[in-house]
Amino acid sequence: MSEPDQQTVAPQPRHEGGLRYVVESLISLAIAVLLVRSFAVEGYIISTGSMAPYLLGYHKQVVCPDCRFSFAVGVPVDETYESNGPVSCPNCGQTQIDLEHVPRNEGDQLLVQKLAYLFRQPNRWEVVVFQNPSRPVQAYVKRVVGLPGEAIQVNAGDVFINGDLIRKNLAEQRSTRIPICSQQHHPDGWDDLRWQADEPWQTLSNGFDLRNPKRERGGTVQDSPKRGSSEESALTDTANHFESKTSATQPTFDWVNYRGDAPQRDGTKLPKARGPQWPADDYAYNGLSERSSRFWSRDLMSSMQLELHSGRGEFILVMHDGWEAFELRLNADTRELSLYAANNDKPLHVTKLANQLWRRQMLLEMSLFDRQILVAIDGDTIFSQKLPLRTNEGLTVGNAESGPVAVRFGASDLQVSVRDLVLYRDVYYTRGDAKHGVKEPHQLGDNEYFFLGDNSPVSLDSRSWPDAVVQDHMLLGKPFMVHLPSQPGRIKLGSSEWHIRVPDWGRIRYIR
Repeated sequence: MSEPDQQTVAPQPRHEGGLRYVVESLISLAIAVLLVRSFAVEGYIISTGSMAPYLLGYHKQVVCPDCRFSFAVGVPVDETYESNGPVSCPNCGQTQIDLEHVPRNEGDQLLVQKLAYLFRQPNRWEVVVFQNPSRPVQAYVKRVVGLPGEAIQVNAGDVFINGDLIRKNLAEQRSTRIPICSQQHHPDGWDDLRWQADEPWQTLSNGFDLRNPKRERGGTVQDSPKRGSSEESALTDTANHFESKTSATQPTFDWVNYRGDAPQRDGTKLPKARGPQWPADDYAYNGLSERSSRFWSRDLMSSMQLELHSGRGEFILVMHDGWEAFELRLNADTRELSLYAANNDKPLHVTKLANQLWRRQMLLEMSLFDRQILVAIDGDTIFSQKLPLRTNEGLTVGNAESGPVAVRFGASDLQVSVRDLVLYRDVYYTRGDAKHGVKEPHQLGDNEYFFLGDNSPVSLDSRSWPDAVVQDHMLLGKPFMVHLPSQPGRIKLGSSEWHIRVPDWGRIRYIR
């Protein structure tokens, strides 16, 4: 019997198998990328600054030579105007910052989740990529403010929906807040530039430290000796009321007072006279194209890392919005956090702090955004309450020499450190071209949305478009990451030089 036929296969050369594996892997990767891009994720690049400083278009990243504060200044894509400066630092007021040797950066590159709104509609204040209603082939990115069926109006810097002022929660405030003063960045020799501290406070590189506080004694705060500061004469009856309502034996508080916006200076001359304490709606990003200061913003947020070292006294944070003051009191002895309104002995809120109180840094945030008082510790909202709407009647402008102090904090019988001290303002929404939703409410239909840009003075959005609304089928997706940002770089070899793009890892971040 013959033996059965045996089929033999010659072994494939090793290098051919490896090459085939690489080719197949690249083809599979290309197909996967194509499918993901077609159905799930796509990249977009921002060219303009309508969402600055949250998202950036073409810009120059500037570091102030005096205070080392970093900020972006928008530049044109097509070089339509001179972009060498000078510009002003929004933190310390230095006005002679030259940009001639500062390289131009491309705009933020966004990864966009295309299926985000397949089963849900966008949330208010969410950043969305959508088709330009006038030119559907062009993609825009802005913040959705008005939702289907609502009547929206922009008035006096705020957004009203169906006649009611819309308030933002903590996460939404964090996404729209604009830094106006960072104690982490202050020029040498100008310790009192933005804050003025009583003598017991010591200036740190990023805040203040109190290790030798004054002790309690009899008498009222009005009877206490002057502290050698013109700020003492600026304290209002409201502030004195806060200090004198606890008992007959009053504690003596050591204060740190916010002095107002940065005075303009050129590095050699003394600062010019200060203006009101509340900041204007300036955008450093617009410094080369137009000055955007039009209105005073009284929607402030203070943020600090607070650390208690010893003592059984109190730490106080006071914020004033031009109409009334609010005081947050942390009593180290009772571990209570109390919030008071002006001329009211009954607290708005009292809570017991359960976490570790001593020798640990706690993130304390307090804001007066959108006629709302909000207090948060370590990212958790402790208290929030709507405040009644006000007119300009009874509004105090004030400055560093007179009127109420916009923000101040102090301590009595307590050793404490305040670090990473930053003040922010909210977006002040301007009129734009006032075509829609400004002079009167704009009624949205079913599946229609109203969009605004964070850089309100220069943003072209629903206020100014020929057609105010974006239909739901125009929504392209939700950006969730700034990815692959780059900055100019160069390679020099002998007499030859090549300009290249190099990754800018510091700009990579998630968009919430």
